Amino acid sequence: MHYDTTLKTLFQSPPPQLLHLLIGGQAREMLTVEYPTVQMRRPDLVVRLTDGRLYHLELQSTNDPAMPWRMLEYFGLLCQTYGQPPLQQVLYVGDAALSMAAHLAYPTLSFQYEAIDIRTLDGETLLASAALEDNLLALLCRLADPRQAIQRLLARIAVMAGTARDDAIAQLLALAGLRRLHPLVIEETRNMPIMINIRENPFLREVFEEGKQAGHQEGRQEGRQEGRQEGHKEEAVALLCRQLEHRFGPLPAAIRQQIEAADTPTLETWSLRVLDAPSLEDVLRMP
Repeated sequence: MHYDTTLKTLFQSPPPQLLHLLIGGQAREMLTVEYPTVQMRRPDLVVRLTDGRLYHLELQSTNDPAMPWRMLEYFGLLCQTYGQPPLQQVLYVGDAALSMAAHLAYPTLSFQYEAIDIRTLDGETLLASAALEDNLLALLCRLADPRQAIQRLLARIAVMAGTARDDAIAQLLALAGLRRLHPLVIEETRNMPIMINIRENPFLREVFEEGKQAGHQEGRQEGRQEGRQEGHKEEAVALLCRQLEHRFGPLPAAIRQQIEAADTPTLETWSLRVLDAPSLEDVLRMP
């Protein structure tokens, strides 16, 4: 899944503010851990904290009844490797309520760890962090105003350059999917002066197409066909003008008239060309 890869990528460099919220400490050293077993085991995050403790974190998006056994397996392997018991937590990022157990209790075995629903963490604290990893993970946390959070994230991403910006947008969209916030992200992205190369990023192309289709379905439920088409065209005209002005400067009156006279499919084609066309003339050539 897109979000699974995104989460693992963000935790390759431990988000400092998130670690502070979870355990009140910071990572001193990343530990690369991989255990060859019948089924390859690779913990999501193992770090040595500044106070010397060994810390192990697993990311989980479903309520897996076998999670305690997995954590117990990691506990034993990490103890053998580092000679000390790890502090263990499971950070739950799923959409459903957290319901999986975080302990095992048998006559000859007692084991437990901490399971935390990321929605109980303060997203505003992560948004204020200097680390982009924290900022992006804030989208999964408790937020008073998700739209405002997305605007702040996009404002930070907008000043990034090249592939770093495209990657950050892709990560934002992936995490937004876990909270059903794709429509908000797409809407706010269209309002921001961010040039995203959708054609060269299959995931972005897929998500934006999904968002477009969802918008059409919602429009069918809210209004008549004629009104919806007119509203879509007005939105497409306004969006294209903003994009062109951002890349090429103020638009002549004749260009604005040409845009307003175009049909919706042509406007959509021109909007895609804005991403990589070298000149205004190349954007507005007829399909």
